[in-house]
Amino acid sequence: MPRTNKVTEKVFAEIAETPQKKGMYTTFLDIDRVMGLPEAPALMELKDLYDELTSENKGTISTLAALEEIIIQLRCKEVVESELRLSLSRNYIYARSLFYRRGNKINDIRVVVGTVEQYGDNLDDLIKDDSFRHVCYTFLMGAMNKEIEANKITLKTLTRV
Repeated sequence: MPRTNKVTEKVFAEIAETPQKKGMYTTFLDIDRVMGLPEAPALMELKDLYDELTSENKGTISTLAALEEIIIQLRCKEVVESELRLSLSRNYIYARSLFYRRGNKINDIRVVVGTVEQYGDNLDDLIKDDSFRHVCYTFLMGAMNKEIEANKITLKTLTRV
């Protein structure tokens, strides 16, 4: 499963500030200080304007990022059938599929669907078994829907007037 996929391409989610990371606009402004570059008055004036504009629009950027995340997640639900993968860890069988969550480096979601005692350990056969695929699909959809609903609640808090 590729780390990037057209389904998970994003714009604002990359630049928006989160509780875990600074916004890319802040990082951009800090480059001079980090590199020890001199900051001439003309540069400072432009950086102040940039900072003012990004500060005024942080709420909008965060809202757009939250919307993007939900849009991408809804797209990911549409490709579960083609992106479904299986893996084993100890005696557990995991199903995984493409899924975007801000802050996660890997664009997938994984769920335990059973044990090797229940289904055996031949993943090549299991991935072709329609009833097993349905079990995987159901578990993945449940986990995806849970994430999406939590993000919708976050979005509502961002868009309250």
